[in-house]
Amino acid sequence: MRCTRLMVILLLVFSVGCGPTIMEGKRIDASKRDEIIKGQTTAAQVVEIFGKPDKIEKLSAGEEKYIYQYYREQFTRWWTLPAVERQKMDVLIKNGVVRDYVYSVEERGRITEEDRK
Repeated sequence: MRCTRLMVILLLVFSVGCGPTIMEGKRIDASKRDEIIKGQTTAAQVVEIFGKPDKIEKLSAGEEKYIYQYYREQFTRWWTLPAVERQKMDVLIKNGVVRDYVYSVEERGRITEEDRK
């Protein structure tokens, strides 16, 4: 009886104490953003640099928006908020050439380089 209680308690502690890591998309290499030159870089070059976009939206006036997203959520302890890293890059393309782009990053908690591997 004592052994069973101990096993149940240990099982609960280990199942609640550790959480999953959730990851969606491919990490955006921020250093490669410098390779995008507004008015010069083509859509094909953007795809060559960053890969296929996660989503392509058709906008008015013949524009397209290439959307790249990355999300990682890592639970470390059940009593704390998870560490979160979110990257998003929208690339506006008109007539096959980059018109503009917006890059944003959000971090909460601490995700180290070792965590990213």
